[in-house]
Amino acid sequence: MKRFIKSLNRILLAGILIPFVSFAQTHRAYADELFKKADYYHAFFLYRNLYGTDLNENQFAQRCKQAMVLTKQFLDLRAAKQYYDAKTKLRELLEINPDDFHAPILPQMSIEEAIYWHRLALKQNSAIETNMMLEKAIALYQQGQTDGWKYKEIDDAIKLCEASKMESGIVENLPKLTDIQPKVEITPTTTLEPAVANTKTEEASNLKVEPVEKTLPTEVKVVKTRTRNMLPRRYVASIRQ
Repeated sequence: MKRFIKSLNRILLAGILIPFVSFAQTHRAYADELFKKADYYHAFFLYRNLYGTDLNENQFAQRCKQAMVLTKQFLDLRAAKQYYDAKTKLRELLEINPDDFHAPILPQMSIEEAIYWHRLALKQNSAIETNMMLEKAIALYQQGQTDGWKYKEIDDAIKLCEASKMESGIVENLPKLTDIQPKVEITPTTTLEPAVANTKTEEASNLKVEPVEKTLPTEVKVVKTRTRNMLPRRYVASIRQ
């Protein structure tokens, strides 16, 4: 009789636990599916109901909360066109959930940033600044390709950047900039050469300057004498008498 009662209790417990286990398994599978679809909000509450409200012990719910924070951060950074930080946050999110539907945005942000620098480079007046921005645009285009953006338009954009670098004449301008420096240095040396010359050349230069200096006062005297009020000749004759 006692054995019968014990076996009956086991059957009752099994009948109670089996539905509970199947219920838990069903909800766990549903929570995992929501997590893969990046529905972290609803997955968070399912995990919390299954494994407790203490996030230190409930790693599943804690992972959902972290994913929600990273999603908001990278979306806000992308809206502010802070592409580098946005891509960093998105990469952290993809480490938690590689199936996140935001994964294609990672190479897209690199392309968006590359287009920004490409357009900005064409507005520069300096060939050096244009070249630097074009190099940055090319690197971002290539990064987008590495992250999975496999469209042919990217190859065309890279070729346009290379062509713009040739049109800017950065390779031709660099020697010209270096050639200007000796010309700037020549001007002070030419002014110092007369000071270093011999005394004979100094005397010769002084002799050349003297006639010019002597003519200046005579010209001034002539101008002054012309401005005087001269008496008529009849008055001069009367005075002499």
